[in-house]
Amino acid sequence: MESRLTPYHASPLIECRAALVFAPHPDDESLGCGGLTLALAQRGIPVQAVLLTSGDYGEHGKAGAGVREAETLAAAKVLGLTQVHFWREPDRGVVCDERTLAAARQAILTAGADLVLTPSIHEIHPDHRATAWIAIEATRRLVEEGHALHVAMYEVGAPLQRVDVLVDITAHEAGKRAAIACYPSQLGIQPYDELIFALNRYRTYTLPAQVRYAEAYCVLTPELLCQPELLSEHELRRQERLALTSVPTPPAYFHGKKKDSPQ
Repeated sequence: MESRLTPYHASPLIECRAALVFAPHPDDESLGCGGLTLALAQRGIPVQAVLLTSGDYGEHGKAGAGVREAETLAAAKVLGLTQVHFWREPDRGVVCDERTLAAARQAILTAGADLVLTPSIHEIHPDHRATAWIAIEATRRLVEEGHALHVAMYEVGAPLQRVDVLVDITAHEAGKRAAIACYPSQLGIQPYDELIFALNRYRTYTLPAQVRYAEAYCVLTPELLCQPELLSEHELRRQERLALTSVPTPPAYFHGKKKDSPQ
């Protein structure tokens, strides 16, 4: 039963022909999916990245947009990214609207990607959440047009609530650390390398002992993308749908009803 809630085996990568990473700020591409990116590049699978902002707001932006973009280009070389696109949206002002959706749609098509990587909809930072919905909605529309695409949500500032794939990045630890090290402007604020590798280490909880680091992903299949009501499905309802709940008859209030309300 547990394996239906989280993987008990590690995957070497997420299979695809080409991948496109949507990152809200410079360094998110390295922190969130740097290990997977390295694994794909090693296999000769092209990976491009879209940086929605240049991270020029507040303390994190003191170095300036130019410095942060230069750090991204340095990290891209380490990760083996084939191309990086800077949208230069306002930091803390990313919006999911028809303009950004059109841009995301074109980016996916131009990259020839069948795997779209994006932060989780449960992230803390508003730019992360907006980026997630931009990538998901643009992909969903393309799926409705007949394109076979998958979305894989990665984690940066908040652990994923649902995990479908655990990618073993043990062999890519040094490469991911080297990519993150390209961001001294951010590491001087917080030891993000230590924080993300603590999370990557924790993600091996259900994996064999030889797996020292893993990245977690929530994968949205074409079938799931065509059922958008399931994207933010309540956890209890999901467990009921998968016949995983241990509550035979959940109390009414678990479904948002008052205890004495009629069924």
